[in-house]
Amino acid sequence: MTEKQARLAKCLLAAGVFAALWFSLGHLTETQRVVAAIFGCTVTLWATEALPTAVTALLSTCLLILFAGIEYKVAFGAYGHYIIHLFIGSFIIAKGIETTGLNKRIAWNILKQPWATRSPALLMLTMGAIVLLISSFVSNTATTAMMLPIVMTLLVGLKVDAGDKPYAAGAMLMLTWSASVAVGTPVSTPPNMIGIGLIEEATGTRVGFGQWMLFAAPVSLAMLAVAWLIVAVFFRKGSPDVAAGHQAAIAEAGQLGPLRAGERNVLIAFAVAVLLWLAPDVVPMIAGKESAAGELAGRINSAVAALLAAGLLFLLPDKDTEQGVTMTWKQARTIDWGTILLFGGGLALGDAMFKSGLAKAFGEWAVLTTGANSVWTISFVMIVAAILISELASNTASATTMVPVAIGLAQGAGVDPTIPAIATTVASSLGFMLPISTAPNAIVYGSGLLPAKAMMRAGILIDIAGALIVFGVLRLTLPALGFGG
Repeated sequence: MTEKQARLAKCLLAAGVFAALWFSLGHLTETQRVVAAIFGCTVTLWATEALPTAVTALLSTCLLILFAGIEYKVAFGAYGHYIIHLFIGSFIIAKGIETTGLNKRIAWNILKQPWATRSPALLMLTMGAIVLLISSFVSNTATTAMMLPIVMTLLVGLKVDAGDKPYAAGAMLMLTWSASVAVGTPVSTPPNMIGIGLIEEATGTRVGFGQWMLFAAPVSLAMLAVAWLIVAVFFRKGSPDVAAGHQAAIAEAGQLGPLRAGERNVLIAFAVAVLLWLAPDVVPMIAGKESAAGELAGRINSAVAALLAAGLLFLLPDKDTEQGVTMTWKQARTIDWGTILLFGGGLALGDAMFKSGLAKAFGEWAVLTTGANSVWTISFVMIVAAILISELASNTASATTMVPVAIGLAQGAGVDPTIPAIATTVASSLGFMLPISTAPNAIVYGSGLLPAKAMMRAGILIDIAGALIVFGVLRLTLPALGFGG
């Protein structure tokens, strides 16, 4: 089958899904049937990648206007959601980290420390911790792409290659898993932002930056520990002499020279972003909500914080660049702006599902079918479903698809949907079995050091662990933080 024929087949499949949903959902209102059919068609196009994901997002919004009767300003208003602006600011900061090489400096200066390479297992944990740290503020895809050359260089220094040395495969798994389990901040992965936006649209509850970290950061740390244990147990054969890796890290760090102006400026912008992200939660507790400082901090939402910090990169001087500033718009244009459109389309679809009543109607049906009728049974069912979906579709598509379902399921059962929606959002980033499950998986698979069979076998273990960890950690933390009360 040629590429053209394959694309046509995928488009016909999406059309078939549209028709099947339209004819099989006759018991719903006409608007609900149309929204469901468009939703199914869109998810199919995203999953099969028949069209660029951004194009699919835009077309789905147009279909909502044409056939579901959604007003133009309402449908495309989702593209102006503050979550979109938050992503724009975060993407610019991430581009600054990439273009200045700050990620290399952080990685090599940590890896050159004696404690970081004391044993093969500790080296794996150190690599994972570095990746987790960077991926907590930069997209997992960008982090994996930035860190892969560093890990490859380290493996060369350790004289580790593919073949009969599972340590190389373990290093690749540690890289992709550490990047993907970084769900500890709202900006760490697209599903987090999508979930936060959908939760606010459906329930009016805004989850703050600091609030998210209190329950999601423990999930990341627990997942990192499990990932390390799996790699340490099943991929320790052929472990190298880590002394060589220590020397390789020292050599690479030595070549970097002193901190450059661009790197310093990115650190300043990053620090400003973090401080502003935390300010709405921290300043009112210290100065009081009624104080001038408390009122000002309350106006700084996460999008404003990200954009202000990103703007600094276009102002802070850097004599090493041709333009004399750290970031130029020419560099910013290389950001994947299509992802922004994908988020907007996902938010528009989710909003249409809520306002048409489709999410609630589906939830009522799901309650009768599954028997899940409490906050935590619904949460567990949706955690498992989100992980399974993320194995076959992107994490973004998983969140866009499953978070509205979780909210509808909770509404159908008559319980607060906030906790199931949060659980589904976090779980959407945790599909690990296949090269197509996540972009980081695809990147490390392309290295040639990780066989697909090894990825699948280990992925099953961490998938199961992920479902249990997300459920367990959220069960302990969310009630204590006042969610679902």
